[in-house]
Amino acid sequence: MTTYGLLIDYEFCTNCGSCQVSCKEEHAYPVGKTGIKVLSDGPWKIDDEHWNWNYFPVLTDLCDLCAERAAVGREPMCVHHCLANIITYGPVEELAKKLEEKPKQFLMVPEFNPIVSRGKFVPTGKSKHQAAHIEVQGTGKASYAVHRHDTKVGEIDETAELGD
Repeated sequence: MTTYGLLIDYEFCTNCGSCQVSCKEEHAYPVGKTGIKVLSDGPWKIDDEHWNWNYFPVLTDLCDLCAERAAVGREPMCVHHCLANIITYGPVEELAKKLEEKPKQFLMVPEFNPIVSRGKFVPTGKSKHQAAHIEVQGTGKASYAVHRHDTKVGEIDETAELGD
């Protein structure tokens, strides 16, 4: 039986988050859960003119390589939606050959192990609106968030805590 995996060329990952969002949407994972997560190394100064900042899309125990899609000959959602085209799906033997050709890549073979990680999104009860939220931390000088929300500006009480 052929083993499949993902070859990830992290040299060109821009941390756009499309792999995470498409995975969450495909599998209906609740807030805070995903089959792939982008981790960061940096920024740190190499010398007076250069900085290092790498992003690493890493599979979690929720990744099943989109088994239902793969069963009908389609690629996993993270591969399909990767804006930088850095994620390659295929047999591990073929991916290992590509790995030898270029540094700054890694090969991952997930072991789907969801335990109780999967669940339905539960709204806070504050309103009828639901949102998916990804928060991205910057260098400590700034942080920003990307929201998909159907609430109008001014309807959100920014001082309220989740679960209230």
